[in-house]
Amino acid sequence: MDFRRSLYASFVGLGFLALGGGWDALAQTSTALPTQNDAGLTFTFPIQADGKPMRFHLELNNEGYISGVSVFGADQSTQMQTLASCGVGDETYAEFGKQTDDPLLKHADLNFDGFEDLELLYYYIPHLGKKLYCIYLWDPKTGRFSYSQEVTQLAINLEAQPGSKTLTTHEDWMFGPWQDSTYRWHAGKLELVEQTSLLGSWSPPVGGRKGCGFTYTCSKLVGGKMRDTLVKPICKPEEMDDLPECPSTPSKHSRPPALIDPFSVDNP
Repeated sequence: MDFRRSLYASFVGLGFLALGGGWDALAQTSTALPTQNDAGLTFTFPIQADGKPMRFHLELNNEGYISGVSVFGADQSTQMQTLASCGVGDETYAEFGKQTDDPLLKHADLNFDGFEDLELLYYYIPHLGKKLYCIYLWDPKTGRFSYSQEVTQLAINLEAQPGSKTLTTHEDWMFGPWQDSTYRWHAGKLELVEQTSLLGSWSPPVGGRKGCGFTYTCSKLVGGKMRDTLVKPICKPEEMDDLPECPSTPSKHSRPPALIDPFSVDNP
């Protein structure tokens, strides 16, 4: 990004020499930041069913990057809270607007307590469809939002699933690998309960050995530990588009005999 800015500045400098006064008009156009009245910076919605809507305003720093969110209570003109962004990506607010039509501030009940929580987009990789969010959970006891590092660390294309009360994430990498993860709340913490992945590479293995480049894996939380329920080598690129469904129940044969609980209801 710094290199692109430097290159851009060089071209602008040449344009200045050639066009003279045209630089002023160009500078005013390229450096203009959204105003406080821009609709794209302000969001209004209630955080509880049948509640009055609250107002949320994205704050920008001098370079046009999103620096945080100002929170205004229902029918209040004075901000009640300012939430600092958890990180700054490569895109300014204006660049985000060119790359995605999705709102930069989303809301969903992420811990299923009946209150909406905030998801602030701070990093986006368009060619992978990868979106990273800062997560702020509403605390009904204090009547304020608080930053959740735990959820933020997992919030890659994060989606809440109210029916199962789980959170799902999806992540893609270059040249084909991907991973889907499902989490649930337990004793106030998130735990991984299911994961499906296609990991590997078609690059020649070290030493020139031949073999399958990818491995398709399904795993679930069984007996307090993640267990593989399906492991399938993928040896040809066309097999990546014809993957089997993950087993609907954990495979009994995937557990070492020493780890089988004799009192478990699914013990063979």
